[in-house]
Amino acid sequence: MRQFGYEKNGHSKVSVLKLGEKFTRQKSIESFLSETNIFDIESDILEIVRIFEHLNGLFENEYHNIIRELDEEKKLSDKSYSVLLQFIPNLISRSQPMRELVTELLKTDAKENFLTIICAHRSKTKEELHQQDFFRVMADNPVTDSSVNRALIFFTEYLFRRTEHYDIVIIESQDEKPWFTTDNPVVFENRMHKFEIMGMDSEIYFPLNPKYLIYLHYQGSKDKENELRKLANNTIHLASDNQNQELQRKIMANAHEYVIVEGELKYKIGDKKEEMENGL
Repeated sequence: MRQFGYEKNGHSKVSVLKLGEKFTRQKSIESFLSETNIFDIESDILEIVRIFEHLNGLFENEYHNIIRELDEEKKLSDKSYSVLLQFIPNLISRSQPMRELVTELLKTDAKENFLTIICAHRSKTKEELHQQDFFRVMADNPVTDSSVNRALIFFTEYLFRRTEHYDIVIIESQDEKPWFTTDNPVVFENRMHKFEIMGMDSEIYFPLNPKYLIYLHYQGSKDKENELRKLANNTIHLASDNQNQELQRKIMANAHEYVIVEGELKYKIGDKKEEMENGL
């Protein structure tokens, strides 16, 4: 969120619009949306207990390098390209909507089928997988926050095995119309086939910062409706008026509770509508 925030009186803040309200609020980045140890996993192995936070920290350390490359080189290095393809599945797994979906699947009769799908790459055969301790721990025990987190780690890996085949297209925002973001920053347009999450027609949108938005798609998809699929891979493209409006709409519609706007914006809807033509 620091990419979208601002500094004031020695504090990092961000301007947010809560869904249903008609004015922006100024929130401290350190406390905004913070929850304590929500992704911890019960384990005797310390590295596993906080593995989600460790992974997130590793990815975030590369964030400034990614932005710098886009500003200076106008494309992503192989390393940054790889980091994004892994970072985005991590963010999807950490989102509240995905957590709710995985939790519900684990509470149904489809629990073992779902676990088999997201862990299939861990064994050569289904029979071998079902005998593995890590699988039986998830399949045989009650659904708790910790067991959901454990499943989400494997689910993140499952998603990465899909995104590693995706192209990254970079869309630059228009002047005076920076990209918004939300408390659910990755727009995951998931095309499911039974329990197969993220089929080949799925698409992903992720505003990196107010200037750059990442669009992920699979080149081999049969769905060619989206004009963004025609844009060159690992290249920056300036958004058209129509693209700007449509992408801002997608971002805002994906919010769980808050829309986040660049910089310090104190605004009440209805005061200066012309200033908010880009979406609010």
